[in-house]
Amino acid sequence: MAEGENSPKIDPAEVEVLIDRVKQNKLNQREAELIAGLLRTLLYLLTQLQEKTATIRRLQEMIFGRKSEKRKKGESKAIEGQAKPDQGGESDNGGARNQAGNDEGEEGFEKKASKKRGHGRVPASAYPGAKKIYCLHPELSSGSQCPTPDCQGKVYRLSRPHQFIQFTGAPVINATHYSQETLKCKVCDRVYEAPLPEGIKPQKFDESADVGIVIDHYLAATPAYRRSGLQELSGIPLPISTIQERCAAVAQAVLPIYKEMEKAAANAKILYGDDTWVRIQELKKENKRKKKGERVGMYTTGIVAERVDGVKIALYLNGRRHTGENVDRLLEKREKDQPRVIRMGDAAPANWSTKQESEDCACLAHARRKFAELEKTHPRPCGYALDEIGKIYEHEAVARRMSDEDRQAYHEKLSLPIMSKLRQWMKQEIEDKRVEPNSGLGKAMAYFENQYELLVQFCRVLGAPIDNNIVERALKAPVMIRKNSYFYKTGNGAGIGGIILSVLITCRLNGKNVWSYLIWVLRNAAEAKDNPASFLPWLYQGEEREQPRAAA
Repeated sequence: MAEGENSPKIDPAEVEVLIDRVKQNKLNQREAELIAGLLRTLLYLLTQLQEKTATIRRLQEMIFGRKSEKRKKGESKAIEGQAKPDQGGESDNGGARNQAGNDEGEEGFEKKASKKRGHGRVPASAYPGAKKIYCLHPELSSGSQCPTPDCQGKVYRLSRPHQFIQFTGAPVINATHYSQETLKCKVCDRVYEAPLPEGIKPQKFDESADVGIVIDHYLAATPAYRRSGLQELSGIPLPISTIQERCAAVAQAVLPIYKEMEKAAANAKILYGDDTWVRIQELKKENKRKKKGERVGMYTTGIVAERVDGVKIALYLNGRRHTGENVDRLLEKREKDQPRVIRMGDAAPANWSTKQESEDCACLAHARRKFAELEKTHPRPCGYALDEIGKIYEHEAVARRMSDEDRQAYHEKLSLPIMSKLRQWMKQEIEDKRVEPNSGLGKAMAYFENQYELLVQFCRVLGAPIDNNIVERALKAPVMIRKNSYFYKTGNGAGIGGIILSVLITCRLNGKNVWSYLIWVLRNAAEAKDNPASFLPWLYQGEEREQPRAAA
């Protein structure tokens, strides 16, 4: 988690009122808590400022936001002409062409072809979710006489029809009012209702409405009150309580699938994990009754499991437990005959535990980030470190298409010497007193040294990942929900959010159509409950192909 995320948010107007109250010596409990919050904020800022320039930059990033860590080609700040690591290292004036987190699919940097420029239009084939309508000519068919006057020719169908895409707009949730004519016999009092149109079921919420609500609420991170307000303005009211009820109904339908996903994740080859903080009002009320020293934190744990066959499974858990505890609980479901799992995370103690045996790996992107944050204040040493780590990511771009054995051998030959050289250079910088151990740069080097054995696991362990970026990206979804909706009201609501988001992001990680998948699941909810293993997101092949199997 970023530093300072838990620092209190203070309203300046409140502070002015508080100053007057202090002068008059009239303080209630709420105002006393506000003073305590102000003092904690001041103490936090003073603590950070004691670290001088590096920490001031970090404070600026907290206030104004962090810029991208990617470096442009030719942006190297390392000293030119340095040939030995103990003198500052070699300079790669070309810069790192593929930095941490870059998932582009280059065949190799040595023979990288320039990207072909297009016309900027998106082809019709790029819209697999669009409704397809084929228009037949009302008067002509293949072999008909040409209608042009004085022409004796015949027309024939071309292999490629004229195509265009039309976009239409509407509120996320539409409503249709059906009125069924009703007839009643005067003798037997039997009532007869006119039938509904073909394909229409007598239910208030169609599956497409439920899917629209959960996608808008969790993937688009639209708060319920905003969606309710927009629906009201569109003439189709949708109360906040109704939105919450429909989300709960969807969570109930996909719960068996979520449990099956947990089993599959427990037997995965790699587990990536990390935390971000969350607000749950119910737990905040509990905190007021807790004793000093009891746990009061609230977290969203993101876990991405990668199976041997390449399938990726996302799991989100909201509550008081950290990543290490949640992964331990997940691994309790792991089958006994499975090999030791590979675990990836940053160095935060909360991400690890000692209950389950695993091959632990540390995130190279986190180590790199510490130098990226300091590059403006220490351009030469940080530029050198970033250039060298950039070379390792170049190797990873080439190796990611190899088998686990070939990839490990490739990194051991090319990347491990770079990591070893970086380590020796950092030690020499400290020993020669060119870097103060307690400075920001010294701490970045100490982090690299302390985590070195875990940082180089991708060179030693078959299939070990190089960084934790996949789960960092997966955590963007709950972060956006937190920023827009601010909090969950209850632990039950937070649990519903975790279940639905796990299914949605798993679909996205495996390239499946989220909309059509969820509609298919809801339309076959009874079958999904009885046989959830057949409805896992990565097995979905499209509703047209899955419908016969579900019916069988």
